Amino acid sequence: MIFSNNLYREVGYMALYEYKCADCEDRFDLMRSMSAADDPAECPECGSVESRRLISNFASITPGASTLNTNPMMDARIASGNAAGGCCGGGCGCG
Repeated sequence: MIFSNNLYREVGYMALYEYKCADCEDRFDLMRSMSAADDPAECPECGSVESRRLISNFASITPGASTLNTNPMMDARIASGNAAGGCCGGGCGCG
């Protein structure tokens, strides 16, 4: 997909950020622009704006030519026809 500079200025880049409320300790997600990532975030549970952005973990596996050359586990899964790894991506051994 190709975006013009005008479209980028209008929409900008958005990301999903995770926050934790300092008052009620509720965790919540917000879709925000990268420039607003550290702005105060209102807790949906108690309404407090005393929240902190958390560092979230994520994993990404992209099957393809480069993956086959560097990831023997993915190569074996693709060869067996079970590239998805079962119900949870292979974490529980169901695949």
